Amino acid sequence: MLRRITALLALVIVVSVLVNSPELIQAQGGQERGQKLYMQYCASCHGVDGKGGGVVAPEMKTMPTDLTRIPKVDGKFPALKVHQIISGEVGYRAHGAAEMPVWGQVFRRQTGDRARTQLDIHAIANYIESIQVR
Repeated sequence: MLRRITALLALVIVVSVLVNSPELIQAQGGQERGQKLYMQYCASCHGVDGKGGGVVAPEMKTMPTDLTRIPKVDGKFPALKVHQIISGEVGYRAHGAAEMPVWGQVFRRQTGDRARTQLDIHAIANYIESIQVR
C-alpha cells in the first residue's frame, strides 16, 4: 500500500513539473502571451504599435523609445539587452535605476515563480523583436 501511495505521489509530482515547465508554457502560445503582456504593461507608454505614442507618453519627461526601430548589434536584434531592460537588470532612465527595476519586480511579485517571470520577460522581448521594421 505504501508503495502505491509513493508511486502515485511521484507521478503527481512529475506531471505537475511537466505541465508547469517553461518550455511547455512557451510552446502554448508564447507569441500571443508576449503580445498580451506587451499590451498590458508596455502599450500605455510605447503605444499599441510600439512607436512610442502611448496614451501616457505626453505626460512623461522623456518620450518613450520607438520599439519598432531598435538598432541591431552585429546585424542581430539585441534580445539580451531588451530582456535586461524589461527585467530591470540594466538601468534605463525611463524605467528607473537598476536598484528599482520596474517589470522584473512586478512579475516576480505576481507569479512568485522566477522561471515564469523570466518566461514572461522573454515573451515580451520576442514580441518586441517581432514588431521591428524590416
